[in-house]
Amino acid sequence: MRILVVEDEPLLAMLLEENLADLGHEAVGTAATVEQALALLDEAPIDAALLDFSLGHDANSAPIARRLAEEGTPFYYLSGHTSLEAADDAPEAPLLTKPVSLEALKTALSTMQRRAAA
Repeated sequence: MRILVVEDEPLLAMLLEENLADLGHEAVGTAATVEQALALLDEAPIDAALLDFSLGHDANSAPIARRLAEEGTPFYYLSGHTSLEAADDAPEAPLLTKPVSLEALKTALSTMQRRAAA
């Protein structure tokens, strides 16, 4: 699958890209901001996405999640917390707690692959 990675911590982004490659998937790009992510979505088709929920001081990935939900693209949120702060218009999606284990990532990718194929 072609996966968009949205992560504002460079080391975590690199680790996710490596783990995706190890599991046989392709990171189509890594974005640290909402603007970068939306630009990547305009440039290349994706099958699924991993979205760090909190991006910087006052930003979150809700705008990206809304677009993905509208397009029917499966995604997971990523967070260092076990739950997310409520964002008024953030679509519901499963949560992976960072740091994401390889096994949890493999399970999430399998779930998203089934959703993308449906």
